[in-house]
Amino acid sequence: MRLFIAEKPSLARAIADGLGRGSKDAGCIRCDNDIVTWCFGHVLKQCDPEDYKPEYESWRREYLPIIPATWRNKAQPDAAAQLKIIGKLLKEAKSVVNAGDPDREGQLLVDEVLEHFAYKGPVARIWLASLDDRSVRKALDSITDNAAYAPLRDAARARSQADWLIGINATRAMTIFGRETGRSGVLSLGRVQTPTLALVVARDREIAEFRPADYFVLRASLEHDAGSFAATWLSGDTQSGLDSSGRLADAAVASAIAGRAKGVDGVITAVTRENKTKAAPLPHCLSSLQKEASSKFGLTAKQVLDTAQSLYEKKLTTYPRTDCRYLPEEQFDAAEQILAALSSVPDLEQVAGKADAKLKSAAWNTKKITAHHAIIPTGEKPGNLTSTERNLFLMIALAYSLQFYPAMRYEAQKIVLTIADTQWEARGRLLLEAGWSNVAAEEEDGSKGDDGESEAAQALPPAVQGDAVRCLDVETLKKKTTPPLRFTEGTLIEGMANVHRFVTDAAAKSVLKENEGIGTEATRASILETLKKRGYLKADKKAIVSTQLGQEIIDLTPLALKDPVTTATWESKLTDISLGKATLSAFMAEQVRVLPDLLTPILGPDKKPAHTCPDCGQALYRRPGKKSGEWFWGCSGYPGCTVTCSDDNGKPGAAKKKPELSQYSCKACGKPLVQRNGAKGEFFGCSAYPKCRQTYQLGQDGAPNFGGKK
Repeated sequence: MRLFIAEKPSLARAIADGLGRGSKDAGCIRCDNDIVTWCFGHVLKQCDPEDYKPEYESWRREYLPIIPATWRNKAQPDAAAQLKIIGKLLKEAKSVVNAGDPDREGQLLVDEVLEHFAYKGPVARIWLASLDDRSVRKALDSITDNAAYAPLRDAARARSQADWLIGINATRAMTIFGRETGRSGVLSLGRVQTPTLALVVARDREIAEFRPADYFVLRASLEHDAGSFAATWLSGDTQSGLDSSGRLADAAVASAIAGRAKGVDGVITAVTRENKTKAAPLPHCLSSLQKEASSKFGLTAKQVLDTAQSLYEKKLTTYPRTDCRYLPEEQFDAAEQILAALSSVPDLEQVAGKADAKLKSAAWNTKKITAHHAIIPTGEKPGNLTSTERNLFLMIALAYSLQFYPAMRYEAQKIVLTIADTQWEARGRLLLEAGWSNVAAEEEDGSKGDDGESEAAQALPPAVQGDAVRCLDVETLKKKTTPPLRFTEGTLIEGMANVHRFVTDAAAKSVLKENEGIGTEATRASILETLKKRGYLKADKKAIVSTQLGQEIIDLTPLALKDPVTTATWESKLTDISLGKATLSAFMAEQVRVLPDLLTPILGPDKKPAHTCPDCGQALYRRPGKKSGEWFWGCSGYPGCTVTCSDDNGKPGAAKKKPELSQYSCKACGKPLVQRNGAKGEFFGCSAYPKCRQTYQLGQDGAPNFGGKK
């Protein structure tokens, strides 16, 4: 019997449909000589620190860093029943097919199940980029040896172990430091989440510190024998009245320039006309889809990912967790069938129906394919979809359809002229062929004039160098500098993917540009959700902003843990592992080596606690009291030291030493007993009070009377 282990039930159903003759059974589908079962994503998870040593349940300085000698997994609580079914089926299987999603996490989550049950039989791999019937049948005919994907598994495992190592240790270190400085709660750090938070904090502070300044743009209305046009003043190298960014900031200078040019004849010194083409935007990857959907529909990154996953599971679109916007040339022949299907979909009839399936855009480039190709329609016709699913499907289908339209062609025009010793420039564009832009809005091409504004849409007259022009009027436009825009979820996802844009160091920028940024297409949405859940980021209308807690976290965090260069370099090494250019063992050895260096700035030997116990000198922690809003300070050496202090506006107040622990133990819970004074005299009580309320009478020999309760 051959056993397929799919990543999730929807994938299992698609495989079973492809195999045919399937009948449902407990936790599986039986198809003649094949059985298809499934996971629910990762059915195993990393063990917690206390699973390695019980004492790690306490978050203490002296236990850090925590480094497992042998990494272990344990079952996810809600997946134990299905895991048991998989284990039983493995005993019957003569061979296994890993049917994880087509990425490194999909590879690991099935491989680790096989390791969990110590399965030793032959293992193959099926790679499913889309779940439509044609693609599934093709994948079933192309099953390969699972061993070839070991580097992909190792890369996922390296990511998981490194995230655990950094996340667990840095979070505990920061939380301990926070307690010592009067902060309560868990202060979480992470390999990707912390540099992402740092991006938002930096942007928010740049906006908060921004002070608008006036500047002036001069626009001349010009007359030429062949027609009228407008030009913008250009500053010279020695021009007075400019600010540090080269903008004209002096009103008097602006007025003088305008007065000098108005009504004066000038001469054209240069004319440039260049034919250009602009191809349609490439098909979507996940981050481009998230950015556009955030802008158009206000969707969160997670909503886009979940919806794209739903479309994939409904067999309407291909695998969504991709960072690639290109398509394999081998799939070009399917275009005619896909376009024909799209032409029957409302709102796509015109764009898909008029597309030329023989045109091949630059998107068809097998050499640029990474682990997955761009997100495209499969050719299946959509049935009942939610409004969000429909909007996203139309975006994906439109981007695909535009690949079968000619490029937009236009003439880029520029005229440079001199008027009264001042230089002016006019830019224009003459549309020659609309191409794809006739059926879809043109994307911003980023071309800017010297005043920072988009290139003018005017068509310039057929002037030549040496022609005379007359300046009829000069308009002085008073403007204000504007702060950078706040991040939205879409632009933050894009920022994570292109983090080199936020780095000033040239060498670091180059490294980051070559890599994938921080995080992956599969994880960026969950990182944002985690930051929001922990109260570090929050939604503010369409924007996403940092909270005070988020800003405090960044202020406390060492540079290496919030620097995007650090985590992007790690992503590059993970890519090398997936390509077989590096090893899991070498990568993790390096993580273990640098871990103390990452923690030292937080809890290093020169980093002494802000408040220490007056009795033993160990750190004092600020802790919540029994009543809401009540606080006290307790010694980190407890139960060895029982000193507590009152809270005086966030600082330790008067000290009070708790009764010392006796040599006797509570018969109910095993915790030490303490001797106390009560209304009826002395007695022994459990030190675990109020969790354990056991008490004992004081015997005549001074020991607790275990024979009877007080």
